Amino acid sequence: MSSKLCALVLPLLLATSALAQTPVIAFPASGPYTVTGTLRAGQAFTVQYDLNRLKTCRATYSGMDTWFITVEYRFDYGTFQSAYVTNQSGYTRYSVPATITAPVGARTLEMRFKNWDRGSCIAYDPSSWPIYTFTLQQ
Repeated sequence: MSSKLCALVLPLLLATSALAQTPVIAFPASGPYTVTGTLRAGQAFTVQYDLNRLKTCRATYSGMDTWFITVEYRFDYGTFQSAYVTNQSGYTRYSVPATITAPVGARTLEMRFKNWDRGSCIAYDPSSWPIYTFTLQQ
């Protein structure tokens, strides 16, 4: 490959690789969240949530976890939608990432986490307003 062609192709490959990285909003067990990458309108991002962050409402039945945690989110102050950030293996719940795609043209993202169990206990993170708010790049 000629050096002129390499000079044209290499920057394109690097730009494509950077775009291929899905941004991540991570919520560790304690402390503030982190955002890796740039949240953009029209593109997907991943939410990672440590289950130890929201420890209430953890009912069990015959040794099986009977609780769930979802991320509730909305764009531009619209209607809330939700996605699970837990799954189950055998009797135990574990954390799973949620992938969400921001609508084209969206400017803001708001989210909160909801934990509920079979005993009708409900808890939120954050526990009151304001909820987690992010600005999306166009």
